[in-house]
Amino acid sequence: MNSLLPTNQHNNPRRRLFAVGFLILLLASMFPASPVGAESPLSLVIENQTYVYNQETDKEVDSTLQTEGFTLIGNLSRAFFQYKIKKGLLIEAGVLWNFEFGEDNVPDEVDPIISLHYAFAEDWLLTAGTIDRNHPLHDAFFNDSLRYIEPIEQGLQIKANSRHIRQDLWLSWEERETTTQREKFSIGNVTQLKAGGFMLEGQAYWVHLGGQKNSGPGVFNNLSLGAGTGYTYRPEKTGGSSHWLDEIGFTVHYLQNSDDPPALPKVDDNGMAYRAFVTAWDTYIYYQHWRGGSLNFNSPRGDITMPGKPLAKGDPIYRARIYDEVGLIKTWQLADEVIATVDLRAQFTLGRFQPIMAVNFTWRPTFPLFEDYFKNRTRPAPEPMEPAIGRPYGF
Repeated sequence: MNSLLPTNQHNNPRRRLFAVGFLILLLASMFPASPVGAESPLSLVIENQTYVYNQETDKEVDSTLQTEGFTLIGNLSRAFFQYKIKKGLLIEAGVLWNFEFGEDNVPDEVDPIISLHYAFAEDWLLTAGTIDRNHPLHDAFFNDSLRYIEPIEQGLQIKANSRHIRQDLWLSWEERETTTQREKFSIGNVTQLKAGGFMLEGQAYWVHLGGQKNSGPGVFNNLSLGAGTGYTYRPEKTGGSSHWLDEIGFTVHYLQNSDDPPALPKVDDNGMAYRAFVTAWDTYIYYQHWRGGSLNFNSPRGDITMPGKPLAKGDPIYRARIYDEVGLIKTWQLADEVIATVDLRAQFTLGRFQPIMAVNFTWRPTFPLFEDYFKNRTRPAPEPMEPAIGRPYGF
């Protein structure tokens, strides 16, 4: 990369990645859109999401729960090469950059994308590298706004979504330990069993800060545990004749959060989240009621090095003892590779009304590369590779 980007012009690694992303976009413009069933194993994928996320928060709610209103407007863009080694095994390599409008001409976040995806069984996928951060965790554990604030995760992941099971197990490595910085990582798991419209699931999310080398204040842990059940009725699966109703159902979740920073007492809190929902005319409409919480759920304490900054990643609204929420989500398919989504919500907390609005325009074209070359190419036999971890003592 240094030979293409002289160090006297691009001494900032983020600017180098931005330049690489620009070259990828330029290369994409040289190839036509992907036809159905393209034979080339090498493709260029570009995904762009123009987003608006606005959360209004009343001053009383802000001061009581320490949750602030904010507005995010920008482009979240991914451009990566995808190479299919064989059926069920592919590699992705590229770059992600996040432009927040109104800031400057430099991306607010630039990260590499490099993943190995291995479909080791039907409906099961192992990912090493850049993982899918759209986890099915409850909003109390994993705030939905993180899809814009922390749009990428690196680590290991096992996912499945079949008729009777939905699984997401992952390790996200966030910060490497140094003598001046504590290591930070998170481990999460969601296991959901489904049959006959009924659902039973368990959730766990552990965020850890602290290591062995540095002279920081110690180890900081935040642990979230949840159990849920529910039922969904779908007319089309039971012979119903309704054309406007897709599904109707409910879920009940018991949620618990434990916060344990160094030099501060450990606190625990729990609560119940009830949700009723209906999907009609392709529009998801829901009502949610939360009971529990007393400022210790998703504790805002932080520790001595970051007072007031919680380690928990759930929505701080769950610190309220009681709150209610209604909302709807609607998606339009504008073209084969273009969708638009609107998410509107109204929260009622501490006697106050708070609106949340999210709008997304997403497009994701795929460009096959060098089809003629791969069509006529005889792939050479791969050279044998030595395993990274050898057998002990040479046996």
